[in-house]
Amino acid sequence: MSGKKDVFKNLSVKKTAAIVIGCLVIIYIAFSLYFTNHFYFGTKINGESVSGKTIEQAEELFGRSSKEYSLTLIDRRDNKYTISADDIDLKLKSGNEIEKIKNQQNAFSWPISIWTDKSYTAELVEFNQEKLEKKYNSFECFKKEYIIEPKSAYPEYVRTTNSYVIRKEVNGNKLKKDELLKGVINAINSETPEINLDEAGYYEKPKNTSDDKNLAKAVEELNKKVKMKVTYDFEDRKEVLGGYELSKMLKCDSEGDYKVSIDRDVMIEYLRGLSREYSTYGDARPFTTASGKEITIFGGSYGWLIDKEKEADELTKVIEKGKSVTREPVYSQKALYRTKDDIGKTYVEISLSGQYLWYFRDGKLVTSFPVVTGNVSKGHGTPGGIYPLNYKERDTYLSGQGYNSHVNYWMPFNSNIGLHDATWRSSFGGSIYKSNGSHGCVNCPYSGAATIYQTIEPGTPIILY
Repeated sequence: MSGKKDVFKNLSVKKTAAIVIGCLVIIYIAFSLYFTNHFYFGTKINGESVSGKTIEQAEELFGRSSKEYSLTLIDRRDNKYTISADDIDLKLKSGNEIEKIKNQQNAFSWPISIWTDKSYTAELVEFNQEKLEKKYNSFECFKKEYIIEPKSAYPEYVRTTNSYVIRKEVNGNKLKKDELLKGVINAINSETPEINLDEAGYYEKPKNTSDDKNLAKAVEELNKKVKMKVTYDFEDRKEVLGGYELSKMLKCDSEGDYKVSIDRDVMIEYLRGLSREYSTYGDARPFTTASGKEITIFGGSYGWLIDKEKEADELTKVIEKGKSVTREPVYSQKALYRTKDDIGKTYVEISLSGQYLWYFRDGKLVTSFPVVTGNVSKGHGTPGGIYPLNYKERDTYLSGQGYNSHVNYWMPFNSNIGLHDATWRSSFGGSIYKSNGSHGCVNCPYSGAATIYQTIEPGTPIILY
């Protein structure tokens, strides 16, 4: 009996297995036939579910959604900019894009699809590119008056404390316009409904931020430099460069590596002002004549002249060291005295109208005598002004057109014009210069020229009026 039961039991198991297998085969064939014309369950195209749909149903779905589609851009201020299907003539692209996706799904491989990703992306729509760009460019976020440029953190000078502080970066709201347009096109092609511009990284960023280590070093260096003082010594006057004026010369590359440098243009402008105040070359000067008359002397080449370019080179070196100093500026020309009255108490005074000369040394009259100056009738009049004595020379010849004269004492002050003895003359002063004057030099009696020559030094001012 037990043998028969075992036989029947084995037959029952085999029958059940056959039924199950048969059912599975039927299910497999049925779904295979179904998926011949339908998408796998769970299939998405561009994020839109086409699960179990036919190609025609999917095309109808996307055709309907393309007409209703709109893309919204959201900026940092939560302003929204919308591009609708009508704005750009958006429509379903003619072709077989959806069918191509369906053909990637083998109907007989549907069991495998249960464990695989079934999301696809495709360009299913087409639109008018020109209309898109026109709409895109019309957005307020691209208008010049709306845009705030990003700005790196930077050191700022505070005048009240004479120090630099760090100012935080400005993020601004400037968009990467060309890059964003590409993103918009991709979004439209995939029918993405929304782009958050900030989250998607479409804003331009400041290059450097306030936590940059180079910025901290730059502020430290700037504070060291701005605390220093450069004192210009003009003997009876002092000019101090520091603080605010010095800060204007300091630059920091905030959009680079925060390198501190000197703004030479600003420095030269400062030195122009310094030169206007303290250079005296060619200046008009008040002068009290030997007779006590107050006059103003114009012209000439006497005086101090600051060499702005060379001084800028030296001042740059001083500032780069960051230590306070007292110094004289570099001069392209110097005078005998550096005080405000740079004529001083030692000078030669010549009255062209009076044809008379006085030589003062340390405020005391050394000698005085009549002279003969340039012949005005022949256009050789001696120029007025204040000039420095260039040098002095003994026993030389003065040559020119029609003359070659020996002199014992030669003291030039204005190119080839100078003081010298004129032994060929028997008289001096009066109106001789009007018709029988020199070629421009100041003719002196032998003894007078000799007296001046003995003590005069190069650089001594020669004053003619």
